Amino acid sequence: MARVDRATEALQFLKQIPLFSGLDEESMDRLARECRFHNVNKGGFIFLQSDPSERAYVVRSGNVSIVLNSPNGRDMVINEMRRGDIFGELGLLTQRPRSTSAVARAESELLVIPGDGFLRMLDSEPRLARRVLEITAERLMRSGEREGALAFMDAQARLAHLLLELDRQEADTGYITISQDELAQRTGLIRQTVAKVLGNWRRNGYLLTGRGRIVLLHHHALRKLENEMII
Repeated sequence: MARVDRATEALQFLKQIPLFSGLDEESMDRLARECRFHNVNKGGFIFLQSDPSERAYVVRSGNVSIVLNSPNGRDMVINEMRRGDIFGELGLLTQRPRSTSAVARAESELLVIPGDGFLRMLDSEPRLARRVLEITAERLMRSGEREGALAFMDAQARLAHLLLELDRQEADTGYITISQDELAQRTGLIRQTVAKVLGNWRRNGYLLTGRGRIVLLHHHALRKLENEMII
C-alpha cells in the first residue's frame, strides 16, 4: 500500500511540472512508480563532479546549486535550481560522468528519477524530448552569457551584479541571506577578496553585513559599480 501511495504522490507532483504536463497517462504512471522522494540537508551533496550519471532530479522544495569545481580547488556556482526545476538530465543524455556537482543550499526535497526510466520515457514521448532539449539549451545559453559577462567584470562589479540580482529575486527588499563563501562561489572570487570588498562597502555606507546576512543601503552606488566592467 505504501508503494502505491508513494507512486501516486510522485505522479501528482509530476503532473504539476510544466515539463511533464500533457504527456501520456500510462507513461507517466509507469515513470512515477520508479521514482522516489529524497530529503537532503542543507549543505548536503546530491552528486559530485565526475560521479556516474545515473539519475535525474526535480526540486520539490528547497534550493540546489549546480557547482563547477576547478583543478585549483576553487568552486563556482553556475546555476540555481528551485521548485519544479529538473537537473542531472544532461549527464543521462550524454552518457558521460557528471560535469558539475550539486549541493543543497537549504533543506530540500527532491524527486529522484532513475536514468533508465527517464530515457525510456524520452524514447516514447517526443514532446518530452523536445522540452528537455529546449530547457538544456536555454540553461547552457544563460550560463554562457553569465560566464561571458563575469569574464569582463572586476571583483567589485561581479559582487555588485550578484547582490543586485539576489535583491531582485527578493522583490527589492534590500535584505539578502547569503554567506561570504557562497558569494565567492557564485562570483568566481576567493573569499578574502569578497571579505575585503564587502568591508570597504560597509565603511562607505553601501551595505550592512552580519553572519550570513547582507542589507543593501545604497542601491545606486552598487549599480554604478556593476556597470564599471574594467578588469
